[in-house]
Amino acid sequence: MTILLIDGVVGAGKTTLANLISERFNIPIFEELENADSDRLLNRFYAKKTRWSFTTQIFFATERWKMIKEVHKTGSGILDRSIFGDNIFAEMLAEDLEDGGEGMTWEEYRTYHSLLTQILEYSQPPELLIYLQCSPAKAKERIDSRDRGLESEVEMNYWNRLNDKYEEWYQDYKHSPKILINVDNLDFANNEEDKQSVLLLIGKALEDIGYIESSKYKQLSLEI
Repeated sequence: MTILLIDGVVGAGKTTLANLISERFNIPIFEELENADSDRLLNRFYAKKTRWSFTTQIFFATERWKMIKEVHKTGSGILDRSIFGDNIFAEMLAEDLEDGGEGMTWEEYRTYHSLLTQILEYSQPPELLIYLQCSPAKAKERIDSRDRGLESEVEMNYWNRLNDKYEEWYQDYKHSPKILINVDNLDFANNEEDKQSVLLLIGKALEDIGYIESSKYKQLSLEI
């Protein structure tokens, strides 16, 4: 079984890249926003974080665990964010409430973290992490352009802090091989050259972990 994890801050382009990889390398994609409750909960969360923080974190933790189990059934899959970085958001929310903002209590955080720890004990780690590094300013620009509910109204300070947490998480990540792609000046959704260069890089990484054979990778390279 092979799990590919694409992670990075909100707005980095995870879902877009996941779809490109899925199409090129014939790997199914499992998206966390497919559940109809996702958008509703996120809008409630951004509107009243103290009320909805704990509920939202538990929801996404269980959704991400379900996706890993679905990958087990399928044999391989791409996750555009996963449970392995889930703690980033919960920790921020506990810090926010402690500092006088909106978020979850440390009691709620410890309850969430206890559940997360149990889930991780039974979750197979990915074979490869693809980390999309994106500056807060560029991420905010992309968030605003997609106009996904109250997400666009979140203050810039939140995205700066989230970026710092993600950078630290990536440096400490030890579950699998990992590659970093800085996407500030890439537009693989609309620029063909950017798209092909990123897919070549990922194809080499898939070869390195044994997901595709070297001869097959060379054939894919010629077809690009």
